[in-house]
Amino acid sequence: MPRPLTTTQKGADPDKSKKRKPQRLPKVISREEAKLILSLPNIKTKIGLRNRTILQVLYRQGLRVQELCNLTLKDVDTQQGFIYVQAGKGNKDRVTPMDPETILWCKKWAEKRPMETNWFFPSLQGTALDQRYIRAMVADYGKKAGVYIQDGKKQKSVHPHCFRHTCFTEMLEENFVLTDIQQMAGHSDLKTSCIYLHVRPHALAAKIRARQGVDV
Repeated sequence: MPRPLTTTQKGADPDKSKKRKPQRLPKVISREEAKLILSLPNIKTKIGLRNRTILQVLYRQGLRVQELCNLTLKDVDTQQGFIYVQAGKGNKDRVTPMDPETILWCKKWAEKRPMETNWFFPSLQGTALDQRYIRAMVADYGKKAGVYIQDGKKQKSVHPHCFRHTCFTEMLEENFVLTDIQQMAGHSDLKTSCIYLHVRPHALAAKIRARQGVDV
């Protein structure tokens, strides 16, 4: 006796039978919270200056942690104002322009960094920084600043990706277009960049509230 056809065999959409993962919005911090965190490193010390520059690059360039750790001296062009990301996510290279303030911080650090290593942000031993160090550093500065992110009912420490998400969210608020975000972020698909449209709905809310009424 033949077995009955399954739902998929009957021609139903197989995607509907799969349980979809919830699409969560990126976690961001406010500009004031970012400024507070960036003000904490003691830039009179070499480590403090390095950490301050790291925070600047995370926040204003939106680099992923591993991309930042992989930066060499040649990758940071303070003369032309570009950061060259070699073999980023998906093994793709990209070029990200720096704003004047980020160029200034990178120049300050370039003058003080150890010359015997090729890494732009080396450890005390002259090796490339570990991702875990960056995550712990960001979380520590976040705690000292009293800045946390709300993840559902849980309050979590700030992490480097918060700066990445905040960078691109702010760029959209400053009227950069989605293709600009895509280029800076290194997204293969423009749809990935579209997620930042939903993070802060205030601009949309202002336009909606300014609409003319039906007047009936």
